[in-house]
Amino acid sequence: MEKQEISEEIVKNKILEILSEQTSKVKREDFARVQFKIEELQNSLCETFKELRKLEDSVPNNLKTLTNGRISGISLSLSNAQKLLIQLKEKIKQHKRNLYTQQVEEKKK
Repeated sequence: MEKQEISEEIVKNKILEILSEQTSKVKREDFARVQFKIEELQNSLCETFKELRKLEDSVPNNLKTLTNGRISGISLSLSNAQKLLIQLKEKIKQHKRNLYTQQVEEKKK
């Protein structure tokens, strides 16, 4: 049986091959579907904000002191959810870009 020498380059190439197989399992259609759902959720949150403002405007003065804290809390939670969705959307976009951008290796002369 012949001995084969395993070089660092061979190991590196195999690891890159395995990693690319694991990450390439996400299809472009899946990315599009997730991005669409995130946009739908963002639109729903905007509509919820509008409805919350309508509720806030419709509360009689006698109940303002009772409801202001809770409505402010709900508004803050919705705002935080919007920020998290924006971050998630950017992370997914960045991951997609990294996944489908071809890497060109420069050859040393």
